[in-house]
Amino acid sequence: GSELSNAAYTEQMNHALAALAEQSYVRQIRRARYQMTDDGRQNICNQLGVKAVPTRLRWHTFKNADLVAHALRLPALANDTRQQIANADGLRAAILKHYYALPVDHFGTLTAARNALLWQQLCDPETAASLQERLPTLRRQGFNQGTVMSALLNELLQPPKPLPWEKAMPQLIAKIANAKRTAPDELRNAILRQALVPPTRASVMTIDNGRAPVNGTNPGTEPDPVVLSDRDFAEITKEAATATEEGRLGDYKVFIGRVWKTLQQQHPGLQLSLAEFKQRLIAANQQRLLTLSRADMAYALDPEDVVASEINHMNSTFHFIRLD
Repeated sequence: GSELSNAAYTEQMNHALAALAEQSYVRQIRRARYQMTDDGRQNICNQLGVKAVPTRLRWHTFKNADLVAHALRLPALANDTRQQIANADGLRAAILKHYYALPVDHFGTLTAARNALLWQQLCDPETAASLQERLPTLRRQGFNQGTVMSALLNELLQPPKPLPWEKAMPQLIAKIANAKRTAPDELRNAILRQALVPPTRASVMTIDNGRAPVNGTNPGTEPDPVVLSDRDFAEITKEAATATEEGRLGDYKVFIGRVWKTLQQQHPGLQLSLAEFKQRLIAANQQRLLTLSRADMAYALDPEDVVASEINHMNSTFHFIRLD
């Protein structure tokens, strides 16, 4: 979703450097080489909420710790917390806290974050309803801490086949970070990519601003682009799913492709392709703003709906938006 081609990445970097140079944050010293100014250093400190960056701080540590912490909305780092967030498990704990809004310390342990997530998941009514559907399969397993943890984590991960909790946990963290792999460097790069990529057409909705005419023209003829938050996107998507009459499985599951068509009819100003719609669904699902699920017996359903609706993300596959 957030990957850029080499050409697009180069173009974006050139625009960013030009903007920084215009604000006197960097100066060009030779072709393709820029140097940060004192104003640029102060701007970084202001963004990070610190008075000064430690003089001996290496770029590698700054990128892997301070920039990642800023992207995850963590407080300014000290020496001990910088080591914590640079550590693989500390990074994973921070990712879980950020994406699931867990009530744990900013720089807590991975075990504490995992436990908070499991309790949160265990007390979720939607989880109970989903596990009830899988009860015949779950009953074949022994009842112990490991199988309960696996059931809860697999409910979040939605892999093609259930995984033991030790494998499901790192996969889930990679999934919510939009990382391709579970390695710490890939997690960091994924977090920074998402922090650097500006809002795309997929997050913009054009609407009539309703203001009075200016200089004899109606500004409504050229709609203003308005950023559509993930929460607002989830709300209008659930409204569209409720209004969708065809492409349902029971009372609570609606094919993603059918919902997209309804959304296009309800909001013609929403310039959103099916691929972009699916990208936003993944983000909303990760934040638990809506719930996606897969078709367990896809062979028995309309093949066109299955193909049009299918989302493959990490180790998960989705076809439906749930309304329960």
